[in-house]
Amino acid sequence: MILKPHMAGYEFYDAVLNNELTTLKRIVAQYKNDLNAKFVEVRKKNHADLCPIHLAAYRGYTYMLQYLIESKCDVNKTTSTLRRTALHFAVLRHKMACMLLLIAAGAKLDTRDTFGNSPCHYAADDGYCQFLDVLIRRGVNVDIQDITSKTPLMKAVRNNKTDAVLRLLRGNCNINITDRNSDMALHYAARNGCADIIDILIASHSQVDVQNYWGRTPLMEAVCYNHREAVARLIRAKCDLNRREFKTGDTALHIAIKRNYTAVVELLLAAGTRHDIYNHQGETAAYEAVISNKLDVIKLMVIYNCDLEQPIKYFCTGVYKSLFQLAAEKGHFDICRLLATYGYVDFSARVHFYAGYVPTRAGSEQDEVLHWLRRKLQTATSLQQLCRKVIRKRIGHNIVSKIEVVNMPRALKEYVLISDFTETNNQFLNLSMC
Repeated sequence: MILKPHMAGYEFYDAVLNNELTTLKRIVAQYKNDLNAKFVEVRKKNHADLCPIHLAAYRGYTYMLQYLIESKCDVNKTTSTLRRTALHFAVLRHKMACMLLLIAAGAKLDTRDTFGNSPCHYAADDGYCQFLDVLIRRGVNVDIQDITSKTPLMKAVRNNKTDAVLRLLRGNCNINITDRNSDMALHYAARNGCADIIDILIASHSQVDVQNYWGRTPLMEAVCYNHREAVARLIRAKCDLNRREFKTGDTALHIAIKRNYTAVVELLLAAGTRHDIYNHQGETAAYEAVISNKLDVIKLMVIYNCDLEQPIKYFCTGVYKSLFQLAAEKGHFDICRLLATYGYVDFSARVHFYAGYVPTRAGSEQDEVLHWLRRKLQTATSLQQLCRKVIRKRIGHNIVSKIEVVNMPRALKEYVLISDFTETNNQFLNLSMC
């Protein structure tokens, strides 16, 4: 019986699809099919671009693949659209036996598809460590880059595949290659909060302060996504805490305060990040805390001995504004009270506590705070508070350890350290006057 051409095409396709090797051999002998050609007829649209060797590798038909190889099929033939070889399909579908057959038959290890991905990219992306081991032993290029210049290491890091990262590092991959956006593997680890991988990369001598296309370091990426543990690991690696983004001029501290990541703010302040750096808008990190009335951040700045008299905003006209003055302008009187309690008062802001204020209701908290501030601004800052401010400003960062070596009575040390700060905060809403 002679089959019509399209029927013969379906029979040929079905033989490969269903792993019917005997049927395939009979059809090839009878119709002299070209085993290197694409299928003439298919039942699935995504198979229209495949050759028999692609489908056999994709399905994991080892004996079928062996027959095709012995029949002189081109193991490096690519599909027309995605430009993938049989080796790509074997790795994508986790077909180890097929991969070994193809490599033994001379399959090229570094062939890239339409997206620039080699088999090594796919193995790293999904964390197929056994496949990576084979490819690395056979001499695959572990630093090959896709169309966005990402390496297999970057893809393994991006998907938090720790074992794959370790294998690529043992394969002597270049840890400091950057992609099209100037991101390194460490940027991806920080962005995704992969703390263990951050430690591995740093231990393998990754650079920690490289800035990407937007000017962000790995630390900034970790801060942007609120990955506290990643931030802590990068701080321990002695990264630069004060790098600035290219477009905005923001530091990591600016970013953490703007996004209201208070725990990250505390990590950065404890590590000694500078709070007095101005971004391109002329604003320090404290500016956003005042504008958004983030009292917790201001408390942290008191605890970690930031200079609260440093102007937090400057204008192109040469005008500067202090933290206290800006808080008064915005009507954030709780912040003003906190600052005034410890002597950080800007008397030039007195007018803001009188002009334009409309009482809410009799005896409200806001009114009580305002009356307290008016009285505070009518008296001079005490000599004790002035001396404490001078000493704290002189000591600077890490005041707790530095104050211990200063020859002064314990009570005075506690006063300089503002040891009563926690107690004061707990009583902050108690507005009864002494």
